[in-house]
Amino acid sequence: MKLHLLLAFFVFCAPVRAAEESPANALLVVPSERTAFDRKFQDFLEKNGAKLLQSHPPSVFIGYIPKELDEQLNEKFGALVYREKVDDWSSFARYGENAVFAVNAWNKRFVEDPPEAPLVVSSKVQQVGRKGDALRLTWNEVMKANAYRLQISADAGFEAIGLETVLARNSYSLIPSFWKDGIYYWRVAGLLTLNTGETKEGAYSDVYSFAISKPARASGARLAAPQVPPKNRVKGKPLSWAAPAVFKYYHLQLSETADFEAPLLDVFTDTCAYKLSGLPVKRDTPYFMRVMGSDGAAAGTWSEVSEVVIESPGPAVNDTRMFRRKNK
Repeated sequence: MKLHLLLAFFVFCAPVRAAEESPANALLVVPSERTAFDRKFQDFLEKNGAKLLQSHPPSVFIGYIPKELDEQLNEKFGALVYREKVDDWSSFARYGENAVFAVNAWNKRFVEDPPEAPLVVSSKVQQVGRKGDALRLTWNEVMKANAYRLQISADAGFEAIGLETVLARNSYSLIPSFWKDGIYYWRVAGLLTLNTGETKEGAYSDVYSFAISKPARASGARLAAPQVPPKNRVKGKPLSWAAPAVFKYYHLQLSETADFEAPLLDVFTDTCAYKLSGLPVKRDTPYFMRVMGSDGAAAGTWSEVSEVVIESPGPAVNDTRMFRRKNK
């Protein structure tokens, strides 16, 4: 069996689920080519969810290896697992030119590593809005981040996520009237586009908190739900809905599923529209939207669910390139 066939064995026989969910995370060095062909070694990798994705014969591989296997691989097979950038190349020289090439390829991955987690601009949450009745969370911009993931939870350990959303900018405004009184915790991570074109989520920031305490509201008629159309197609404009005069603020959710179990977008606004530019939404793909209104003191109920399709933008008006093509 040649070494390229061995690599094929690893690629196609390792558990597919582990590979799909876990990209390459380790540089593996085995003591000899004989180790790579050892059936016990192959079975060990397969049974433990490891997957070797790149082969640099005779002794070096790059792939996904669960961290708990590092010690066992060394004890059972004399293999070494590297997870950080390799600074000492001399130990690889005895494995040949391919090993040196492998280290070079491995080290390039760390040039593309995500930068540090976002830094919160101020631990004191700003009060903004028409009468200071909105709260704004802000953080620094992260290099290579084209979006951010924000999480808010009622517990500091984030065991249960109360709100999670993707944002195009490095700030988020929330309206207290949609929230229960209490202490909330929040953190944010950058969604990065690397030089390779790969999208990767960076580390989360430190955890910060804010408090919500609303004045008591006199009993009265409950607010109705906003009206939304059953279906809505959006092309080159913000996502919008009807705006009854009774509402000052809106809570908008956009989800890939109609149960809104994990919304892509979960935001608050003081207008009846929201710009989707800069967000990772797919064109010509059905999404689901719902809206809740507030008069600034209390919130109403969710609207009916509306199916939304963000259409691909058409050609630019007066596009000179199109004019030239028509006149050829």
